[in-house]
Amino acid sequence: MNWSEFKKTEKAGYLFIILGILNWSGNFVAARGLAGTIDPATLNLLRWVLATLVFLPFGLKAFIEERHLVARYWKELSVIALCGISLYDTLVFIAGETSEALNMSLISTLSPLLTALIAQFFMKEKLKPSMYAGIAVSTFGVALLVTDGSLDVLLNMHLAKGDLLILCTAMMSAIYNTVVNKVAGKISQTTLLMSCCLFGTLYIIPLYFWETGGQVVMPEFTYNLVVSLIYLSVFASIFCYLFWNMAVEAIGASKAALFYYTLPPASAVVAWFVIHEPVNLNQVFSGLIILSGIIFGLYGGSLRFMRRKAPNYG
Repeated sequence: MNWSEFKKTEKAGYLFIILGILNWSGNFVAARGLAGTIDPATLNLLRWVLATLVFLPFGLKAFIEERHLVARYWKELSVIALCGISLYDTLVFIAGETSEALNMSLISTLSPLLTALIAQFFMKEKLKPSMYAGIAVSTFGVALLVTDGSLDVLLNMHLAKGDLLILCTAMMSAIYNTVVNKVAGKISQTTLLMSCCLFGTLYIIPLYFWETGGQVVMPEFTYNLVVSLIYLSVFASIFCYLFWNMAVEAIGASKAALFYYTLPPASAVVAWFVIHEPVNLNQVFSGLIILSGIIFGLYGGSLRFMRRKAPNYG
């Protein structure tokens, strides 16, 4: 089996999604370290300008060769860029000014459900009831994780203005996955990512000038900011988006979206490894529940992935 055949298989899809999650999981740690030091749209613009410059030598040739496809699918590519790059991260940072971390974590878990609903009712993708059951189990696991197992914390939640923005980002994530799935196979992954970089960066510019009042304002480039930008641009942007898009092409939007639930426990592991935040028993237990929900959603409780053909001894 050559690479062209392997990358379209289900095994490759799961490998790509794991690599995508690993590259993305440090995003929240980096964002936490930059809190209060740089404005949202400015950070997003610098991140994607650098990502575009880094990927340009690898993606420009394919982009030029497939420019007729870019012209044909420019609307879809614009939706992908807006929902996955320009608006998503900017709105998350803005929402963080008024929305509590608990609310943001719980509301964002609607993304896999919204992806499944869009895929089923708009893209006519056939989904089994086990998919929705798996989503419910994984959502419970995330709720257990972010509330530290306390029902009082969940009952005392207060909605804020930023919560509506987080709901918008959950919908954007669902739209992103669905549209990527739609154009997958019609345009190469290299051209898709190059288009995302170029279109996404272009669409951030108006947000940047809105944020700065129409002036060109740059932050102080400290060591922490430079290192964070390199990570965000190369790993949490180029590698993450490339692997994620390849996974969506291989296994579909709904299955890929299920792995969104692994972000909280994966981020906790990265935080433990990088900034030495402790990992407690509740986080481990919650992670196992999330994993069981993903497995049930993917395999419908049949455990067919564990079955092996009985040996024939004649």
